Formats: sequence, C-alpha cells, structure tokens
Amino acid sequence: MSEQSVNETELKWHKRIALNLLWAMCRIVSVLPRWFRYYLLQPFFAGMLMLFGYRRKVITTNLQKSFPEKSQRAIRSIRRKYYNTLAEVVVDTISLAGVTEKRQSEFIVWENTDEVLKKTQGQDWIAMAAHYGCWEYFPMWCWQDKNCDFVSVYHPLHSEIFECFYARLRSFSENVRQIPMNEAVRYYLKNRNDNRKRVLGLVSDQSPHLLADSHWHRFLNQDTIFNEGAELLAQKFHLPIYYAYITRLARGKYSLKLVEIYNGKDEVAPHEINERYARILEQQIIAQPELWMWSHRRWKHTPAKQARIFGEKCKK
Repeated sequence: MSEQSVNETELKWHKRIALNLLWAMCRIVSVLPRWFRYYLLQPFFAGMLMLFGYRRKVITTNLQKSFPEKSQRAIRSIRRKYYNTLAEVVVDTISLAGVTEKRQSEFIVWENTDEVLKKTQGQDWIAMAAHYGCWEYFPMWCWQDKNCDFVSVYHPLHSEIFECFYARLRSFSENVRQIPMNEAVRYYLKNRNDNRKRVLGLVSDQSPHLLADSHWHRFLNQDTIFNEGAELLAQKFHLPIYYAYITRLARGKYSLKLVEIYNGKDEVAPHEINERYARILEQQIIAQPELWMWSHRRWKHTPAKQARIFGEKCKK
C-alpha cells in the first residue's frame, strides 16, 4: 500500500504514458534470464557510467577524504568498482518490478529470521539500513513476518515520474507502507496503538538538514551528521533497533543479518545509538568500500558551516 506524496492519478497525461512505458520495460527485463541482466545489461550500464563520468568529481573527492592513506591508483580502482556496483543496483532495482514471495530467494537470504521474530514478538521495532548494496531489498522482510506492516520511510524525489515508479516498485506486498520522511513520526504516533505490529525501515546514512544542535560524529575521517529520527523514536517509545547487515553473495544477491544495536530498554547517552550505527557501517565500508553509495554529496555540511550559520547556538 502506497501513501506517497505524489499520486499517479495526479500526473499529467504525458507523464502517465512515460511512467507506464518505464514500468513495462522494467517488467520485461525483470523476467529475462539472470545471465542477460547481470552479464550483459549490467556491464553496459557500468560502461555508460564510466564513459560519461557520472559524478566522477563527487565520487573521487568523497573517496580521497575518506581514505587519505590510499594512493590515487587505489582510489581509481575503488571508483571503477563502485561504478560496477551502481550499475548492479540499477539492474537489481529493475528486477524488483517482477519480485514475488516465491522469487525472493533470488534476491536475498535471511540469516537470523527466527531469532529476530522471537525477540520482537508482538513489538514494534526499527530497522536502520544504509545505502550499501541494494537497500531496496529490505522491505521484503514483510514476507518473513506476515503479522507486521513494514513502514518504508523514504526521501521524496523531485521527479514525479520516478516518485510514482518507486511507489509501484515497493508495492509488492499489501503489508508495505510507504511514508515520506517528513511524515514518518506523525504516522507512527497516529497508528502505534492500533494493534498492528510495525517495523520502521529507515535508511539513516543520508545527509539530514543542518541544525543549530546537530551532533557531529567522526565517520570515515570526516565530521558527519546523521538523521536522529530512529534514535529519538527508539528512546521515546522503547523500540529495539536492528542494523541491516548486508553481505554480497553474488551479482544481485545478498544475505542479510539483523544485528541488534539497541534493545529498547537500556538507558543510553545522547547520540550513542547513532554512534553505534556509524561504527558498524564504517566497518562495512572499510572492508568493501565499493558497495557504499559514493556519488551523493554526503559531507556538504561541516562544523564550520554550522558555526557560520548559527553562531554560538551550535554544538559540536
């Protein structure tokens, strides 16, 4: 079920045609043999990304600042591998246009489902994911726990066509709810007592709005702020938090283990939950950097910028 900010019926006719053509193309590709998708289509996309230098400067700068100890040759190697990963994620995303419960094993292997179901029985909880591997796979958790609604919290896109495309893509189960980021807290407060279990899925490594009291974490050798929504909700409503620990098994296929980073009960220091999230994500990125999304301007905010805008009100 989609509650996205843009409804297909509101699109102008030419945008509806474009959306349906895009969807039809993806549906066709999704049922083509795996060898075609990952050994012909993916290399083609990767070649195009490298040929046109997609966000090459942003990627290179992010890598150089994150790994100052690496040589330029090593940076170029990671960048090349990242283009291959990005192309793979595009194919992964297209392939989800044909995902079904029976086909989910083609995409993801769940490592500790029984353990998590037992520990969270009858309880809401939060899943903190990252732009690492194919993050679009995670809502398939709704097929592991059919007694829950998976609330996929997303950042609205500027393109109305792609906004509606992703809404279709994520609507593979009636137990998936799609909620824009700025409405997530309001949605949970409104629905938390309706006797329906909910899992809040948050991709928490995006660059949030800079505030006077934004807290800085040291992450990949840079001062970094993280969205604090998961931490605040967890502490206010005593919700456990699990980190979606992804391991790449093959092209387009991952295993996913849910690692508890907060039990929903203990008293923790301010910002401690995000610090735990930052540390485990950083370890994954260092081990396999090409799987993280380097093409975003993740560090567009700095303590100096915060001080310049907010003056003495800011905290580090």
